[in-house]
Amino acid sequence: QDRTRGPELARAALDALATKLDGTRAAPTTIARKRAALYNAFDFAVETGQLPSNPIDNVRWKMPKKAEALDPQAVISLKQGQRLLAQVHSQGLMGARLMPFFACLMYAGLRPAEAIALRLSDIVSLPETGWGEFRLRRSAPRSGLTWSDTGRSREDRSLKHRSIADTRLVPIHPALCGILREHITACAVPPGARLFAG
Repeated sequence: QDRTRGPELARAALDALATKLDGTRAAPTTIARKRAALYNAFDFAVETGQLPSNPIDNVRWKMPKKAEALDPQAVISLKQGQRLLAQVHSQGLMGARLMPFFACLMYAGLRPAEAIALRLSDIVSLPETGWGEFRLRRSAPRSGLTWSDTGRSREDRSLKHRSIADTRLVPIHPALCGILREHITACAVPPGARLFAG
């Protein structure tokens, strides 16, 4: 094949992955994910001798910038969040057990998989007044039985984008400190156990 067409074909492939089926522009995060996959495929072709070099390296093609600013109207306010937590708490015994989980997402900004993996030992401090601290160690994302290596729907993994030994310190809002203290007492969470049992 004519190797001089490599950059031209690479540019066409990049333009194609940046376009949705309806002809509109894809989201920047989607484009970045697809570009990374295409780049890795070309790298594999270079490694196996199918291509002399990665054609994407020879193409001047700009990735669209993703919006860094967060639209305040897309996020609930503190009062709305507190009302939401109160409504969850009012849903009987299950609601009372779920509310602290959602409070961890709201007040500490934890990912759901991080909150599910929380253990009592991950709490560095939980003072009566002021801020506390988590030391996050693990994550328990739900992948479903079909995609699981263990045969369980959730897998014990390292924190997202971190090595297996990495930890992450997260401040605990004073309001969340009180919620967690009540939860630990009400559920009699034993040392080393998960904070939120299913």
